[in-house]
Amino acid sequence: MSATAVSPASTLSVVASFALLLCPASSLGAEPAVSTTPPPAEASQRPHPTVTLTLADASPVIGVTGETALRIEVSDAPSDPMPMPRVLCSVGQIEDLGREGPASFTARYILPAGRFPQPAIIVAEFATLARPLRGMTTIRLRAATTPSLRTDPGAQVSLRVGDREYGPQTAPADGIVRIPVVVPPGVEFANARSVNQHGKATEQMLDLQVPYSQRVLFAAPEVLVAGTVAEVAVYAVDPSGRPANGSNLIMRAADANVYPLGSSTPGEARFLVRAPTILRQRSLRLDAQLKGQSTTRLAIRIALVPAPATGLTLEPEAPYLGRGPGASLRVFLGAEDAFGNPVDPGRTDVLVDGQAAPVRAEVGGEPMVVVTTPPPTDGQQEVVVEGVLDMGHAVRRIPIGLRQRALPRERPDPHPLPRYTLTPRLGLLWNLGDAVGTTLFVDALAFPSVRHPNFGMGLSFGLVQSWFATEDAVGITRASLTTLPILCRVHYRARMGRTFLGLGAGAGFAMSWARTHTYGDTIVGKSYGAAGEASLETGIRLSNGHLVASLRYLAIYLDKFSSGDRIQGNAAGAMIDVGYRLGF
Repeated sequence: MSATAVSPASTLSVVASFALLLCPASSLGAEPAVSTTPPPAEASQRPHPTVTLTLADASPVIGVTGETALRIEVSDAPSDPMPMPRVLCSVGQIEDLGREGPASFTARYILPAGRFPQPAIIVAEFATLARPLRGMTTIRLRAATTPSLRTDPGAQVSLRVGDREYGPQTAPADGIVRIPVVVPPGVEFANARSVNQHGKATEQMLDLQVPYSQRVLFAAPEVLVAGTVAEVAVYAVDPSGRPANGSNLIMRAADANVYPLGSSTPGEARFLVRAPTILRQRSLRLDAQLKGQSTTRLAIRIALVPAPATGLTLEPEAPYLGRGPGASLRVFLGAEDAFGNPVDPGRTDVLVDGQAAPVRAEVGGEPMVVVTTPPPTDGQQEVVVEGVLDMGHAVRRIPIGLRQRALPRERPDPHPLPRYTLTPRLGLLWNLGDAVGTTLFVDALAFPSVRHPNFGMGLSFGLVQSWFATEDAVGITRASLTTLPILCRVHYRARMGRTFLGLGAGAGFAMSWARTHTYGDTIVGKSYGAAGEASLETGIRLSNGHLVASLRYLAIYLDKFSSGDRIQGNAAGAMIDVGYRLGF
């Protein structure tokens, strides 16, 4: 903490900074014992299990106490012996967790390095039971410091921190008094009082400048399986270390559903989190905070893994296995879960003609099994390959031919079509009449589906500038039309080597401004209308993107302009344009 100077009227100035207090621990006052809270009770006839956490030093002092022993006991344990718990803490760290009995455990709690008063939360969780069993305790970590007080020589100086007063001490000849104090969490100010030799008293509030400390803790599973539901508990305390109101704890997830469960335990809130079925990210981000207190916000990430495999494929690199001695071929393995997420097939149990075969990885990392031709003694005409992974099962029969003719096997494309694209396009407009113009469009598309990666949707923003002339009884009118269409688009793409084709359609609305010139008079009008588009495109893949050319038809039907003019029929027309597609 940085130093703070306070200057009252004329007699007292105060400077404080937290530092290691070199005095016996017995000179430091004790704090109230920490409290423990049981987990939610289960609806059963047997006694409710309770997890109790106890510290050997119930009120440790940072700067004096380096560590203290932690004891975890489970009363009315649901299993005998209890599994090893997972112990979490908001600040500091837990080390040397060990078993002391069937339902009791010990560990060392290492105090945090930051030498300022702060609360701590410790949670012991038994997550391997039928439902999570947790216990929580809060710790008020006090901090030792020695403020320096400058006052009149011979003055009596005292310092009140919280509900405890330190001193008085007599100021020496230089007027500098150093008073060892212990500051509990939640106390941000101290009261300094000086009485000089003439009986004049001066008081001043001292800002201790205590930094913010983490007051929220997650108890969440380390891994979530696609499409499953898991319980997540969030704990919070107030600045003084007392359990916060659990109803004020809120939690959000970016790509998952969160359902609050509530809790009867002070300082705790429980939630159900449903993992997404399609895993577009490798982890799920969870955010929690106390309602209305943005500084308490805490975020974690939970790893996402596919569900058990339900589909398994066995793909040989050739249709026949050679009959000659030593002939072999590779059978590549692939697997996915019920939601279409790819599953690592390296765990597959494979049998070749009833005999276990090892699964290997080729240079590119794709799991495979090598099948060799059996001895030509029994006239065997085929080799049977069978694989089992979780709930997936596959059988492949490979004929034994006179010669082996390898077929090219499609490898993963090192440059796949991107999932997100941004395409600026420039083009020309022709309305099969007098209306000609230029166009500028920017398309933003996303292809989010794993099962249908070539089907996308997005938005298209455009600028269309056209010119035309009309003749009526008044004379010849020349007009320019500036139109801004905004379209919601759907798009389908198909690849053919380095080239590709695409079909698209869109619908939306347009804003248009018309400037008409007749005999030197200029009139400006504005109108709105519906817009639609159909497109056919082709392109070629370059090193860092795609060069795109397309033929489009844009239809815009405008209402009457504010100037009183009206455009009959389509205000746009056919477009031909080129663009450059950026992929992400």
